[in-house]
Amino acid sequence: MPPSTLDRPRTRAQAADWVVVVPGQPPHDETAPPPPTAAAPQARDAVTRYAGAAPWPRPLPHIALDPALQSALGRVGLLVAMVCASVALLGLVTGRDPLLALGLKTPHFVAYQGASTEQVHFVMDDGWSLTAAAPGAMLMDWREGQAQPAVRLTMGNPAAVPEVETMSADGSRIEEIRYRSAWPGVDAVIRTMPGGWAANMIVEPGVSPGIIELEYVGATSLAVDGAGRLHVRNASGAWIEGTPESWQDGLSGREPVASSYELRGGNRVGFVVGPYDPSRPLVVDPPSERSW
Repeated sequence: MPPSTLDRPRTRAQAADWVVVVPGQPPHDETAPPPPTAAAPQARDAVTRYAGAAPWPRPLPHIALDPALQSALGRVGLLVAMVCASVALLGLVTGRDPLLALGLKTPHFVAYQGASTEQVHFVMDDGWSLTAAAPGAMLMDWREGQAQPAVRLTMGNPAAVPEVETMSADGSRIEEIRYRSAWPGVDAVIRTMPGGWAANMIVEPGVSPGIIELEYVGATSLAVDGAGRLHVRNASGAWIEGTPESWQDGLSGREPVASSYELRGGNRVGFVVGPYDPSRPLVVDPPSERSW
């Protein structure tokens, strides 16, 4: 016999025990778990990835610079910017390569293809002006079509024709030219260098270096300073010939020979050379530099 309902334990009805039925809709079960959302699998995947992967990258530590170092770096940056701006302005003003003018790039000779009254064979651009190589002379501050160069450096033999002596390794640039028999028994090799050019006078054995004499036609004065350098002045400025460096090649290498300039009047200059072996070639090398 079924037990009486009076014997069952009494319970109090809860709100969740009621089911609300809406016509046209299925009953809503409050006890059923909510359906998984779209983000739930992503969250689970993210947790799984984090648990099995390497630790996430941490931000780099902040490096604090000393204020004095920061100030120094700022000044260096400003100086670099000013130098770059000055170089660019120099190129705009001169219309030439500013690296040549600053001596940061070595110039070279190019064969002259035009016609000139001086019979120019080669031209070199040092960033400031042109230097032309003509028979028996180097024309400084040369301009195409001008009547006279600023300074005409003449050698002893006006018929000595310049020719190519040395090309660059890739064969694209002329680095040296030679005047054969610029003086009897003496060749002159003109080589390019940063800021300009230099001349090596090669004296053959048995020939006196006293035969070398240069004349600076167009110069207003010549002077030798305390350091032994030659200052050639004209209306435009000055050209400086460095202290001569003379030597002979021997079994032990280059052997220095003392040498200096000798003013001979009339814008002419020669060289005085110390003791050396006259049975071997002698090289006299006065480097040049622009100062105007």
